[in-house]
Amino acid sequence: MEIVYVTGLVLMGLALLDAVAGIFVSIRQSFARSKFQQRQAEQLRSMMDEGQHGPSKESVGSWKGFRRFNIVNKVLEAEDICSFYLGPVDGEPIRSFEPGQHIGFRFTVPGDSKPTIRSYSLSSGVLEDNLYRVTIKKVPAPPETDFPPGKGSSYFHEELEIGSVIEVSAPNGKFYLDREDDRPAVLIAGGIGITPLLSMLETICKEGIERTCYLFHAVRSHRDHAFAERLNELMQVRDHLHLHTYFSHPEDGHELPEGSKTGFLSVDAIQETVGHLEAQFYICGPPPMMQALVPSMEAAGIPSRDIKMEAFGPASIKKKKPPEDSGAATESDSATVIRFSKTEVKWDGESSILEMAEENSVEIDSSCRSGSCGTCQVKVLSGKVKYEDEPGFDPDEGSCLTCVGIPDGDVELDV
Repeated sequence: MEIVYVTGLVLMGLALLDAVAGIFVSIRQSFARSKFQQRQAEQLRSMMDEGQHGPSKESVGSWKGFRRFNIVNKVLEAEDICSFYLGPVDGEPIRSFEPGQHIGFRFTVPGDSKPTIRSYSLSSGVLEDNLYRVTIKKVPAPPETDFPPGKGSSYFHEELEIGSVIEVSAPNGKFYLDREDDRPAVLIAGGIGITPLLSMLETICKEGIERTCYLFHAVRSHRDHAFAERLNELMQVRDHLHLHTYFSHPEDGHELPEGSKTGFLSVDAIQETVGHLEAQFYICGPPPMMQALVPSMEAAGIPSRDIKMEAFGPASIKKKKPPEDSGAATESDSATVIRFSKTEVKWDGESSILEMAEENSVEIDSSCRSGSCGTCQVKVLSGKVKYEDEPGFDPDEGSCLTCVGIPDGDVELDV
């Protein structure tokens, strides 16, 4: 009996010790957790004091230069218009983008000794599945000329298959949707110029942005009417989106979509539809369309600051200076000289070096025209070149990007 009693006391003592130990461990864990949370709070306060809120949206998955991507999928959107879905070879996250931006590509065409660089607009909305999508039209050789077909577009359509690898630069560009402006957005697309504007529309719908939006899409015929079904779907789910399609050369025997019109798109037609000019305008298309529409828009009273544009091809469209900027070029600006190998020109105080070269028949290769691909890079022999905004591409030491560079005093270039 005594043995049982003693044994019971021992067991009770062990249980008590175990409980005390458990309480001690719990207290220690609570204390450690409290210290950890305190450190987290201190780090958060420190970040807020310094104006830091963790990695920015732009920095996550970002990279400098070019990165290898796989062609994950190819989808034919219309005749000679194909979407290419790209995923990173390393499987790591890729950078998000603003709707309307583009990405650069570097590739070597069979038979060429030097790589080619091209930039194409992203045609998807917000980043999904760690993939980018670009939609490219195969550019044929101009009729009745000796010019070849488009080198970049032909390479994509003829050489790249699912599983192919190509080098890609991070999203860049200043042509993108302004989310802060709540005025109506008027999107004007010419042909394959629909790609960055489709990205904007997809984003507006995905993020539930309640902003009145008019899309004017000018195409030749049903053959190059890309994303027709998708555009109709977006218009049906959002009452504040309005689609207006113009066919300049419709084919006989082919029924046009309901509500579409024939003929060329004009500023008068846009003004009649929108009903007012207090809006923000986004326009993207081939140079002839841009050269016809942009001056007409300004002549109609649309302020240059409200016209955002992206031109396909080599032509650059100059907008009017706002009245408050007229005469802003200083005397020293007007005396600044840009020297090329065989000629020199006086800087107009406004244009990029590339634009000054083109106006004076000096040839410089270019592609993105936004400082993100490096195609226009040339060597600086003397003087300095500056940038109003930091370019996305880092030029070689002693070189500059002519598409976004302006002279900082007299400058001599190896062109």
